[in-house]
Amino acid sequence: MVLSRKIRRVRVIVILIMIVAIAGSIHFTSRSRPQVTVGEQAVRDLLAPIQTLFMRISQTVHSFFASVGQIGSLKQENARLKAELLELERQLYQMAEYKRENEWLREALEFKKQESYQMLVCEVVGRSPTNLFNTVTINRGSNNGVTQGMAVMSGNGVVGTVQSVTATTATVILATDARSAIGGMVQHSGDLVLIEGDPDYSGMLLAKPLSKDVQLQVGDVLVTSGLSQYFPKGLPIGKVVEIVPSRYQLSFTAYIQPFVDFSRLEYVLILLGDPK
Repeated sequence: MVLSRKIRRVRVIVILIMIVAIAGSIHFTSRSRPQVTVGEQAVRDLLAPIQTLFMRISQTVHSFFASVGQIGSLKQENARLKAELLELERQLYQMAEYKRENEWLREALEFKKQESYQMLVCEVVGRSPTNLFNTVTINRGSNNGVTQGMAVMSGNGVVGTVQSVTATTATVILATDARSAIGGMVQHSGDLVLIEGDPDYSGMLLAKPLSKDVQLQVGDVLVTSGLSQYFPKGLPIGKVVEIVPSRYQLSFTAYIQPFVDFSRLEYVLILLGDPK
C-alpha cells in the first residue's frame, strides 16, 4: 500500500514536471529570440523533413482538388475557343469568295465598258457530269430575256452559246465542245477561220482556214469575225500555240489556247443582242 502511494506521488510529480516543461517551452519559444537552444535545434532538424513531406503532400492535394474544380470551366472555355475558331475559318473562306467575285466583277465591268451590247450577269450553277469542257448551266432563263443561240462571254473572252432555256435556267454549250462552231478571224490580218472544240475534249480550240490563202503563225490572236448572227465582231477567243499541216500540205489545223479558263468558270455574261 505504502509503495503504491509512493508510485502515484512520483507519477504526479513527473506529470507536473512535464506540464511545467511544456509550458516553459511554449513560453520561451513563443517569443522571438536571437538564438535557440541545442535541444530546440535538434528537435527542429529532426522534424524538418517530416514537415517538408507533409507540406508537399498538402500542396499536392490542394492542387489536385483545385484542378478538379477547374475541369468544368476548362471544358466550357475549350468549347468556346473551338466555336470561335470555326467562325474565323468561315469568315476567312467567305472573304476569299468575296475577293474572287470582286475580281471577276471588275473584269466584267471593264469588258462592259469596251462593248456597246447589253449584258446579263449569270452565275454558273451546274456543269456537265462527264466533261468539264462540254456544257454548263446558268441561273438565268427566259424570265430574264435569255433565248437559244445567244452569245456567252466572260471578262476574258468567248465562252460559248446558249443551247437550251427554261424559265429560270439555261444550258450553255462551251466553245471547247466538239459540237461548237464559231466564226473567227486573225486579228492582225482579218483572215477568216472556223473555230471548233477539240473532239478529244482537251480544253483547246481548233482553227481551220476558210480559204487557201489564210496564213497563221504561233502567237497570232483570234477574235470573232462578226459574220455570225450571235457574236459581234472583235471579241477575243484565244491565241495560236501550234500549227499542224494537213497530210498533203494543202491546209492546216491550228491549236488555239482559249483566253477563258473553262475549268474555273463561276460567272458569265450573256449578250442580249441589241446594242445600247
